[in-house]
Amino acid sequence: MFVIRDKKSKAILHMWQSVPGERRKPEELLPDFDAKTMEFGRTDALSVPANFDIENGDIKPLAPPEPEVAAAPAPSLAQVKEATLAEFSRLSFELRKKLIPEHELQNAALGVYDDKRTQAIRDTVKAFRDEYKRLEAVVKKARSIKEVQALEPDFPTQVAAAVSSASRKGEKEKR
Repeated sequence: MFVIRDKKSKAILHMWQSVPGERRKPEELLPDFDAKTMEFGRTDALSVPANFDIENGDIKPLAPPEPEVAAAPAPSLAQVKEATLAEFSRLSFELRKKLIPEHELQNAALGVYDDKRTQAIRDTVKAFRDEYKRLEAVVKKARSIKEVQALEPDFPTQVAAAVSSASRKGEKEKR
């Protein structure tokens, strides 16, 4: 196959089906051929690739161009809030599991541990929940993405100390 194309625009001006090994001059195929503005190439293939270059009169296939990837639109405030709350929730459970594994939660629920240890586990779980609820309230009130991104969680870093039942009764009376 013979191809004549414009050098500048790379637009194909003329194509001619040929027999493999056939040799022709560009002027034979296109009498107005101008070597300054046109290029002439040949290939033994039955078709011309979509992307090609002409080197020393031979058509060389090129890799297809990379598709242009449009930049993803910036997330909305609602999307950032949702993602942030999901991340805080995931982080809360992850950190709580490091302090209190699931089997200890089950043992406390089943009454395997003494009251003091069970209460310490309950207080720790409540502290995680309270911190998540605080973060959730702040995220919901946030008016900008920067406000949401600036939030730093303050989850517990150790199991709560057990408080005696007498001092807990005193706390309830104060309320």
